[in-house]
Amino acid sequence: MRKLKAFAALALGACMALPLVACGDDVPEGTTEISFWYDATITANKYYEELARTYNGGQGKIDGVYVRPELTGGISTGARPYLTKDSPNVMTIAETVFKDFAIDGLYADLTEYYENDKEFYNENDVPAGVANRYRFTRNAGGISYAGEGQKLVGLPFGSAPYVVLYNKKAFNAYNINIVSCEEENLKAQYPSLQPHGYAEYLNSPFDGAVSSTNLAGETVYKVFNNRIPMNWEEMRYLAKCFTKTKNDGKGYNPTSPTAYGYVSEWWFNYAWSVGGDCVGYNGEKYEFTLGDKTPNYLVTAKDGVTVGSVHYAAGETVRYEDKVKLTSTEGLYELPSTYTAIAEINRFPIPEGKSYDEGVPGYGISYPDSTDRVTAFTSELAAMATLGGITLAELDRNMRGNYDIAPCQQYREYVGGSVYYDGEETFANEYLKVIGKDGYTGALKTADGTENGTPVQGNIAACSESPALVVPKNSDPQKYEASWKFIRWAAGPDGQKILAQTGVVPNQTSVAFSDDYLKTRTDINLYARSLTAIGGDIGDWAYFQNGNWVKGWSGDFNDEVRFGNMAFADFFANKKSAAETAINGMKIVMKGRY
Repeated sequence: MRKLKAFAALALGACMALPLVACGDDVPEGTTEISFWYDATITANKYYEELARTYNGGQGKIDGVYVRPELTGGISTGARPYLTKDSPNVMTIAETVFKDFAIDGLYADLTEYYENDKEFYNENDVPAGVANRYRFTRNAGGISYAGEGQKLVGLPFGSAPYVVLYNKKAFNAYNINIVSCEEENLKAQYPSLQPHGYAEYLNSPFDGAVSSTNLAGETVYKVFNNRIPMNWEEMRYLAKCFTKTKNDGKGYNPTSPTAYGYVSEWWFNYAWSVGGDCVGYNGEKYEFTLGDKTPNYLVTAKDGVTVGSVHYAAGETVRYEDKVKLTSTEGLYELPSTYTAIAEINRFPIPEGKSYDEGVPGYGISYPDSTDRVTAFTSELAAMATLGGITLAELDRNMRGNYDIAPCQQYREYVGGSVYYDGEETFANEYLKVIGKDGYTGALKTADGTENGTPVQGNIAACSESPALVVPKNSDPQKYEASWKFIRWAAGPDGQKILAQTGVVPNQTSVAFSDDYLKTRTDINLYARSLTAIGGDIGDWAYFQNGNWVKGWSGDFNDEVRFGNMAFADFFANKKSAAETAINGMKIVMKGRY
C-alpha cells in the first residue's frame, strides 16, 4: 500500500527522457530487425546495451534477428501511446500498469510461442509469483483472469525482492556473531547451531564466537544467521535490543548504538507467510480480509490434502478461496489469522501507551515516521529496515561496506516456544529463550513432534518488483515471432546473467543460486535476495488493473492505524464495505494466489 510510482528501474540514476539508439551496427542481410524500447537509468543503461549487443552477436545470428535498442524514459509506466500507434516490437512495462493495458487487449498473445519453444525461458525454473504476474486472459465484456493458468502475454525481466537490510556496524557494536549458512548445511558446517535467524546460546556454539550481555543481563553468545529468516519473536526481540528509548525515557536498551530497531511499511511477508492477504476470493467475489480473524492452515499430512479441486502438498498453506470451503481440518495445522499477522508488524511503530486495537498494544521499536524511512536506515537511526524499491546502488552510495542483507521474516515455531516473560506478560518483560538454558534446545517444531514431520513454518514470502517484456499487439505482426525469440532469450539464463549486473535477481532460480549471480558481489549476501525471491509476488497496488482500489482505505491504514492514532476495529468497520465495492469493481480475478 503506497502511492503509485514508476518501477525503480533497477539501479539509481535519473531516467533519460529521449530515445537513444545504442547499437549503430548495420543489420545483417537476411535478418529481421526489431526495435526494443526500454526504461532504464543512466547506470543501468550500459547493461541493456550489452544485452542487445550480446544477443546480436550470438543467439541473434542463429535466430536471424537483430535488435535495435532504444532507451526511452518513462515508457514503462506511460506506455499507452506506444501501444496504440507506431509501437515498438518489444518494450518494457511496469507491473503497476501492466493489467491496465492487458485488460484493453494491447499485448500480443505469446502462449503458443512459449508452448512450442522453451529453450531459454522455462517457467519451471521461475518462481510462480514472478512468472504468473504476466499471465492474463482478457474478457472484453466481463471478468478477466490474471495469474495461474492464464494466457502468457509478458515475460518477467528480473526481480527485486524486498529483504531485511541490517547495519553491520550496529550489529558488531552489540557483539552479535554473524554467520552465513544455509539451513540445510547447518549440521555439516555449524553442528551446534539451530535453524534460527537470530538466537542466543548459553554455551559457545562454534570456535571464535564472542560472548556478551543480552537484554536480560545474561552472558550469552548472540548469533545472527543471515541466510535463515528470523521468526516473528526473533525479529521483534532483536529490534527491541536496538531500540534505545521508550516514551518514559527508561529505554529498552539505553546502550543501543541506534535509536530504533527497525523501519518498514510492508505487511506483505507477514500475512503471506501464513497464507493470508488483504483480499480473499470466496469463489464468487472478493472480500476485504485485512481483519480476517479465522485461522490460516498449514498442510501437514504426508500425502497432502485436497480441498475442492485443489491438492495441497505437505508444507503448503491453504488459500483463502479453499479455506472458506473447509469442512474438516484433518491433516492441517492451525496458523495465525491474517488479522494477527498484520497486527504483528503494525505494532512495531506504535509507541508504548498506544494500541493497534483494543488489547493489542504497540511495541515502539520501529522508526515512527512514515515519510523518510530510507534516511532512517542510511543515517543509522534504525538498525534494520525493509525498504521497497531501494536499489543496491543507492545503498552503496550511502553505506557501502556497512550494510548487508537477510531474508524477510517468516512464521516459524520452535519446540517450547521462542520467548519467556520476566513478570507480567507484556512486551517490556518479553525475552528470547536462551538455547542450552533450562533444557531449551531451540529445535524447529514439527507438526507431529517427530524429526521427519512437517516443519511448522510458513512461506518465505515478500513483495518483489519486476518489469515485463511485452510485444505490443499493434506492432508489426510479421515480427511477432522475431520479437518472441529475443525476449525468450533476454528473460532466460543468458540474458538474465547480464541484467543481474544492474542489481536485480535473475528470473531463473537455478541462475539466482549460481555463482554467476551470487559472486557478482562478494561483500553482499545475495543469497538472501535469491531465497526471498522464490516467494516474491506483486504488492496490492498491482493486484488489479490499477491501484485505485487501495486509495479509499490505505491512507487511514498507513497514516493513522499504523501509528496508533486510530483503532483497527474502527478503521475496518468504516472501510470494509467501500473497499469491497472497489475490489469487485476491478473486473479481474487473480488465480493461484493466497
